[in-house]
Amino acid sequence: MQTVTFENSKQVLEYAALNSDQILVLFSTYAEIEMIDARLPENVIVASSFAQTYAGERKERGFTGFVIDKNECEIVPIADPPILSRYDLKKAYDKVKDNPNAFMYLIADGLSGQEDMILTSLYFMRTDFKMIGGSAGDMKHDETLIYYGSHRVKHLCIFVDCKKRTKLVKENIYVPTGKKMFVTNADPIKRCVYTFNNRPADEEYARILGISLCDLNDAFISHPLGQKVDGELFINSPQKINHDHSITFYSEIIPNKFIDVLGLGDMKQIMAETREKMGMKPSTLLSINCVLRDLYFKKPGKWREVFASLDELNEKEAGFISAGEQYNFDHCNQTMVLLGIE
Repeated sequence: MQTVTFENSKQVLEYAALNSDQILVLFSTYAEIEMIDARLPENVIVASSFAQTYAGERKERGFTGFVIDKNECEIVPIADPPILSRYDLKKAYDKVKDNPNAFMYLIADGLSGQEDMILTSLYFMRTDFKMIGGSAGDMKHDETLIYYGSHRVKHLCIFVDCKKRTKLVKENIYVPTGKKMFVTNADPIKRCVYTFNNRPADEEYARILGISLCDLNDAFISHPLGQKVDGELFINSPQKINHDHSITFYSEIIPNKFIDVLGLGDMKQIMAETREKMGMKPSTLLSINCVLRDLYFKKPGKWREVFASLDELNEKEAGFISAGEQYNFDHCNQTMVLLGIE
């Protein structure tokens, strides 16, 4: 398994023809995928995304991802609704479940809001089985393109029977501020919160931050919400303020529980902790970064800091900018998930 990047579709098609024993898993823009979809050979998987990362560079052109031997993986398209694919998913999982280095790589339609349904459909998997995923798509189009060969699919996952040691790491650059809100009325299916502390969601959010309501939308990037699951922090990013004063999020929030208000942490220290958690210098490094992290990292010098840290692990890191991240059995936002293969 190794990371790859191609400047154009011609290079993709040439490589795929010469390496029919490999599966190519690639990410690119909606426009570039539209031009290639009808000609895609059966050993190519491609999905639309905001942007890609490769070897210390953020890319908005070409195709970037990884290649893997066919005999090392099994590909399972996921239906709509996802529960319809549970038998195919379990069959593929059963083949690799006893390998501690095996993992599942998920590509979800980030515009469908079905990530939680997909994760629920994996009820048969052990909680210690590694799963990394990203929500594909972009904000410029009202649909996500995911192709397996010339066949368009809703979602897709790849079970990899890896023989080398693997490590899965999650990074948040946000930390609890000590401020909390109680979710008093919310619809997890719609990912919408109506009230915090029995007050309209937007008004209470702004009050807790000590800002005016008109400044709340601009504060989302610096002050998302978060909740701990088994001691680990998972971020819930606000998407928009609605006319009824409710707030729609990019991931579900359950009512009748406290949720933390977050703020930016010490980025340099956090990235050092990420490298330490990896615990090895992987020969292959795959990343998935949230589009909201990308928005922050577009500030002068920020992406350079991130790439410098990743280069210490592997100088040919490859990944994509997602609309949400899946880490084991949780869907989160404003996060980077990393998969290292020794």
